[in-house]
Amino acid sequence: MAEVETKKESYFKCKKCGDEIYWNTHKRVIYCKCDALGVDGCEDYVRLLGDEKNREEIMK
Repeated sequence: MAEVETKKESYFKCKKCGDEIYWNTHKRVIYCKCDALGVDGCEDYVRLLGDEKNREEIMK
């Protein structure tokens, strides 16, 4: 039986409110509920808005 590898997905987590935003927002800016983190991404780029100290990248 072949082993199936699951692809991990990248999210950005706001350290202030705990919201997690998926990296691919289809070219729309999505903000966390406290507006400390914004993510604008697609297959070609990811743009992060807000202070770098208020976010972390997580893999699921």
